Amino acid sequence: MTRLARVIRHVPDARASAAFYARAFGLTEKLALGEDYIAMETGETVLGFARQGFFERETGLHLGAPHGDSSQEIAFEVPDVAAAHARAQAEGATEVLAPVDKPWGQTISYLRDPDGGLVQLCSPLGAVAAPLYLEDLSPGQVFRAGPVTVTAQEIMDYAARFDPQPFHTDPVAAAEHPLFRGLAASGWHTAGLTMRLVVRAIGHLAGGIVGAGGELQWPRPTRPGDTLSVEIEVLEVTPSRSRPDRGSAVVRITTLNQAGEAVQVFTPRMVVPRRPS
Repeated sequence: MTRLARVIRHVPDARASAAFYARAFGLTEKLALGEDYIAMETGETVLGFARQGFFERETGLHLGAPHGDSSQEIAFEVPDVAAAHARAQAEGATEVLAPVDKPWGQTISYLRDPDGGLVQLCSPLGAVAAPLYLEDLSPGQVFRAGPVTVTAQEIMDYAARFDPQPFHTDPVAAAEHPLFRGLAASGWHTAGLTMRLVVRAIGHLAGGIVGAGGELQWPRPTRPGDTLSVEIEVLEVTPSRSRPDRGSAVVRITTLNQAGEAVQVFTPRMVVPRRPS
């Protein structure tokens, strides 16, 4: 099998570009030819940075590809897209697309490095999960998903559209609020983030995630910078007496922050199809 050995980007300053990728994405240097070429270790494939003019000088040929061509991209598979995205931004990358969950089961984001190169971050692509039917559920089962991080700007943007109260939209007013004492996400924002994670955890439930009501609690607010995850515990599984093709399951969906504190607890009853005979 032919193996992709290296990807080389031609940049104004190879050393500066390599240093950015080391800081932003945790890559380590494998080889350096002075200031002309720096190779970074990424696993199976080397990512190289060549100073502009190095190729022409070594080969006598002209490199015709335009610098910063947006039709090219470098993709990194990372365990936590949101965290890697934030780290890259902190080191000088420019956001193109914030982390988003895709229907095929990956989370992806896009940034541009300081040289204008397009970088994709993506979570590992797992095998497509088999559909879950009522017969596959039993009390005590736990499903988990996460994390997702919420920023102050996201909290204010959501609230401005859907819950425009000062303690969700104005950090100064929120700091003076006797209960919140600081910016807090709308409970409905927390619920939306939770649903995103629920789909990631049990989106392969046969027939989709169909709720039939339940109890919703917000023990504490979601704050800027909180990293949320969910735990879904199956509490009850009941076949329908009148409709043999379905049943119901009661689950407890607990949304936890990075300290393991519950920011939302939702206990819905879901309609779940039975396995076809």
